[in-house]
Amino acid sequence: MEHKQTKWWKRLLIGASRFLEVFFAFLFLYLTISIYGAVIPVGNLDNKGDITIYVQTNGVHTDVCLQVRTAQMNWLEFIPGEDFPEDASFDYIVVGWGDKGFFLDTPTWAELKVSTALNAAFLPSPTAMHVAYIAKPKEDDEHIRVQISKNDYARLVRYVKNSFRLKNDHVDLIAQGGYTAYDKFYEAKHSYHMFRTCNTWTNEALKSAHIKTGIFALFPDGIMDHLKSQDL
Repeated sequence: MEHKQTKWWKRLLIGASRFLEVFFAFLFLYLTISIYGAVIPVGNLDNKGDITIYVQTNGVHTDVCLQVRTAQMNWLEFIPGEDFPEDASFDYIVVGWGDKGFFLDTPTWAELKVSTALNAAFLPSPTAMHVAYIAKPKEDDEHIRVQISKNDYARLVRYVKNSFRLKNDHVDLIAQGGYTAYDKFYEAKHSYHMFRTCNTWTNEALKSAHIKTGIFALFPDGIMDHLKSQDL
């Protein structure tokens, strides 16, 4: 009996050792990808153009901020104005992509559940678009202004629009509502996982418009640090 218990403990220790080896190897790979992907730049170093956009972050999540109306795009025609209170001060629309469960169940960080975080990180999960209307953003380390050409703006608009899941050719509003009267959630395309985060969405949006950013950004620094280095 003692011999069987010893063999069982040995198998358990071997299994635990192999699990830790795989876990730390995966962690090393993930950190390597995140670091090198963030520091290697792509896109234009000097963006000059007629259209102003902003990229914003709260330190964890990133969004793009686009003018509500330009000669090329009126966002109120794509995202119905009746979904939001009318307010003439709204100059920009803020759009971000992310894990649907995380968006809907976590209005504040204090309400973050372990199960929500683990599901978002390790399991491919449904996604949503977070949309808000705001006045002109202030310029600071969390709100970076970028000037782009009309052609690059058209590419950015196409990328953002293509991220929405449509229903009967219209954006699909999520009935639960937003955090305030001025933001809403819509159904989105693609799944969220640890290699496809809210920041990789923003990163791909900027790359589509040839804006300087990291080649693969899992975290905000891989985006914001490059924008801060530009001569705007």
